[in-house]
Amino acid sequence: MRGNEEQLRGLAVRIRGVEKSFPNGEERLQVLRDINIDVGAGETVSITGESGSGKSTLLSLVAGLDQPEQGEIIVGAERVDRLQERELTRYRAVTVGLVFQFHYLLRDFSALENVMLPALMQNRPAAEAEERARKLLRQVGLSDRDSHYPPQLSGGERQRVAAARALVNDPLLILADEPTGNLDDYNSQRVEDTLLSLVSDHGKTLIVVTHNPALAARAARTFHLEKGCLVSR
Repeated sequence: MRGNEEQLRGLAVRIRGVEKSFPNGEERLQVLRDINIDVGAGETVSITGESGSGKSTLLSLVAGLDQPEQGEIIVGAERVDRLQERELTRYRAVTVGLVFQFHYLLRDFSALENVMLPALMQNRPAAEAEERARKLLRQVGLSDRDSHYPPQLSGGERQRVAAARALVNDPLLILADEPTGNLDDYNSQRVEDTLLSLVSDHGKTLIVVTHNPALAARAARTFHLEKGCLVSR
């Protein structure tokens, strides 16, 4: 990677020639075709497309949750498609923060404990993890709800806790997969505001896949996936 450092400076994500297909009976279904995109450090990018168009598949490849059949994915200085399992585990814990359509909070942990957990899993001191978690909960407007458990929180509040959790390890990149997909209009707006404010305040790069045209329009750049191909809008 050293030979590419100058070329990659200012970029958070570089994707080149990525292809992905899945078994479909006796054939294979081509989901992604020759995907190419550069995302600058600190940039916000949205990706739209119909259900089944491959948006979530592309995000999972960048997250290191799956591997492309062809092409390269570089995040920061890491060639993600070549990482071994132990390296991928650390990459997913430290380099990327994930926000999903469902919050995936642990119901027996308080909001504060849920936000702290990724930091504790990286063996960070408990006091440091708690301090950062409390700061993030203040930023998402939930400092007065830090001792509440997920069943005691609204859907929008749970998603804001999930957004805070995604930033607790200070990742380079935030990946959000339909973060407002389960919310009403009011809570969708609050989660949008929270997510965009967080990535801006912390200088993070954001890639969000969404059916929500209002959220997509707030990104600096928007792409659309159609028939496996990524086109700028």
